[in-house]
Amino acid sequence: MKTEECGSGVSRRNFMAIAGGAAGLAAMAALGVATMESESQANIRQIDVDSMTSQEHETDILVVGSGIAGLFAAVKGHDVGAKVLMVSKGRLGSSGQTPFAKGIFAFDPAKEEMSVDQFVAAVSRSALGTNNPVFTRQLAEHSLERVKELREWGFFASPLYFNAFNKPLEERNIPVIERVMITHLIKEGDRIAGAAGFSFDDGTIHTFRAKSVILCCGAGGFKPNGFPICDLTHDGTVMAYKVGAKVTGKEWNDGHSGKSDNAADCYGGWHGMFDRKPGVTGVGIRHDLGMEMNYRAYVKGGPLAMGPPGRGGDQEKISGGPSRPAEFSENKRRPGPPPGGGKGRPNGPPPGMAHGGSSVGGSSAGMSIHKAEGLVPINAECASNVPGLYAAGDALGSYMAGGIYTQIGSSLAGSAVQGAVASQAAAKYCQKVALAAIPKAKQKTIE
Repeated sequence: MKTEECGSGVSRRNFMAIAGGAAGLAAMAALGVATMESESQANIRQIDVDSMTSQEHETDILVVGSGIAGLFAAVKGHDVGAKVLMVSKGRLGSSGQTPFAKGIFAFDPAKEEMSVDQFVAAVSRSALGTNNPVFTRQLAEHSLERVKELREWGFFASPLYFNAFNKPLEERNIPVIERVMITHLIKEGDRIAGAAGFSFDDGTIHTFRAKSVILCCGAGGFKPNGFPICDLTHDGTVMAYKVGAKVTGKEWNDGHSGKSDNAADCYGGWHGMFDRKPGVTGVGIRHDLGMEMNYRAYVKGGPLAMGPPGRGGDQEKISGGPSRPAEFSENKRRPGPPPGGGKGRPNGPPPGMAHGGSSVGGSSAGMSIHKAEGLVPINAECASNVPGLYAAGDALGSYMAGGIYTQIGSSLAGSAVQGAVASQAAAKYCQKVALAAIPKAKQKTIE
């Protein structure tokens, strides 16, 4: 194939090879060199900054994120009298980790063999004391109520969550702005004043004046292992840190192992779980989930052959591996029912964790250990050290289960519980403050 020469004498194809992919295309475009129709083309948009439009919004509570934490933050904040607005970079119920979660934990005191106190103590033992028992107790005390509400909204009727999430929001006329990427939290004086971001579709700059902001935008990190989720942007913690919030948790690795083949295939890596209807899980406190699986992957190296769920394979204790408390040994642990309407093996790995095939440690960007990184809470109401700034779910470093994953389904339930707790607290806070004025000069700087 004939190649054309750039001004430097380097062929277009060689220049792309040297510069690399999109960077090469961008550089060529800057040089005025067009690619041939048979080659890839860069989507390089010309943006006239001076002609960009802007839009302002005012609300009591701004909920950032449209997963299950954001859903309950919006609904419960509204129900106690606050004006609520939700903004999401994706589609309601379809962003981040929520659409991949198919089991939700519910602690029913009338059915469980252990008390709430015993549950909290057992989780603390499994977490080797790394958990915050205040948030562990919250999970047990409020999870059943959240599950009942989800059932009323039709959550368990479909593998897709949009309709169930939209039902309570539509009934309450809570506005939702989708496909807007929040890039800045705004603080005036010592308290939060709002946020700003831009539309993916038309470049409109959105400024939100808010008495309080609840971050429900998940977590995620670049770690030596971690199951990939395609649209975690890992930036909620950074925005909060930039306005003075204390953050925590970057030392905890997610327990999901990766795949040696098509490692970034987050849909295929979940082994069909994305297409299953969600189900309810009961008490099943574990210690082996994640850490031992990844330890085995690192020690063995390369693809691993997984044994039948519940025996052998990843569930087998590894000689010389991480310490496992005796009460969580293979023959003593008490599993809860699996997600998905009771189908499957209750002793097997949770959704996305190596159901056969070539499981390896070593994915890059992916999930965090649920609830073990993000904003540091200063109280049980999910508040940060910045007045008016709250977080819930995986955006809050609550250490609900410590630096470990102790129950299948506890992540989804914990996010729902914390979303409700945070918004009810934020609503009370909003009653005491007025909307802060955001100086035009600051808005211009952000733009």
